[in-house]
Amino acid sequence: MISLKRPLKHHKMSTTKTTTASKVIKRKQVSSELLLVGLDLGTNTTCIQVAKPNNGKIETCELVPSIVGYTTEGILPGIIPGDATTLFGSLALKYKLHLDLVQPLRDGIIADMDAARDFLTHIKEVSGISPNAEVRAVIGMPANSDAEARENTRLAVTNIFDKVILIPEPFLAALGSREETQLLKDNYVDPVCNSLFVDIGAGSTDVCLIQGYYPSAEDQISFPFAGDAVDEMIQEALINKYPDSQISIAKCREIKEKHSFVQGATKEANHPVMISGKVRQLEVSDAVGAACDTLLGKILEAVRTLIVKADPDSVPDLLKNIIITGGGSMIKGLDKALQKLLSEEGFDGCKVVSVGEDYKTRVAGGAVKAAFQAKERQWQNLLS
Repeated sequence: MISLKRPLKHHKMSTTKTTTASKVIKRKQVSSELLLVGLDLGTNTTCIQVAKPNNGKIETCELVPSIVGYTTEGILPGIIPGDATTLFGSLALKYKLHLDLVQPLRDGIIADMDAARDFLTHIKEVSGISPNAEVRAVIGMPANSDAEARENTRLAVTNIFDKVILIPEPFLAALGSREETQLLKDNYVDPVCNSLFVDIGAGSTDVCLIQGYYPSAEDQISFPFAGDAVDEMIQEALINKYPDSQISIAKCREIKEKHSFVQGATKEANHPVMISGKVRQLEVSDAVGAACDTLLGKILEAVRTLIVKADPDSVPDLLKNIIITGGGSMIKGLDKALQKLLSEEGFDGCKVVSVGEDYKTRVAGGAVKAAFQAKERQWQNLLS
């Protein structure tokens, strides 16, 4: 278990004013006796939604890059905004030259307890939550997270939230995808009742059956090939093609986010890269296409396996509800390519859709819905 009191060698806890660095979708000053929070703690981006139980409305929705920056020794006054000792999110990335950057999470679970608690405190503050409010949070967890990962999450939010429920992320994504206005229509397949979710994150891809209950280990396949592995494949290919480029993994992530595609959907793509102080346009389509096609092949194998394992009577509706979420859902043509490959293998009537840009808020939105539905006995008290 990660120690809550682990001393820091280089990370300085904030003793001065910290600076907000979040992308605000909608913000109000929230003041209430009881607040419900939906929280998607992502490796790269975290989403928090805050609601009041008496009106059922989302009061605040914030997206913040999951990064904490601690000032390094010797920084002159006036370099860091407000001379803060700790920055978060996009502002931490902006001033990364003068900071020790720490990712609180890795593969969706707590990797650095001290940074995680700093980050969660910041998330609560930027959401406008009153210090006097009772805060109950539903938090998404990777479907394959073990008991230690869950306990570390509880430790991380102790004294920040008051009560929590930890729920597998694929189930929350399904709940967030549910369209309540469509539930009574004969042709609507409720994603909570019968769906297959493909969640492409940074460190892993999780393929999970959702059939009306929290998924078990048997209902999912997780493999360590996702956004980070695609970046690494692109980097290796471009360094082989352009040995003098010394291209960084961050630049490869930028290239992927702009040009990603599968099955030859893009014939040519150029991207500017700084080499020896000069900007050069590198041809990147071969590298990007090969990496994304590798991911597609692995997803196809996992999806095929779970479809075969499902109850045969559930498969016709299941095939109509294959949903791609996570950052990988932004890959151009991924949903159509997967649908085509499944159809070619004889899985008739399948429909694959990508969540796209909405993936950033889908899990948190489902978590808020779960918070409204939760019974009193389901909430876990966090003891100081």
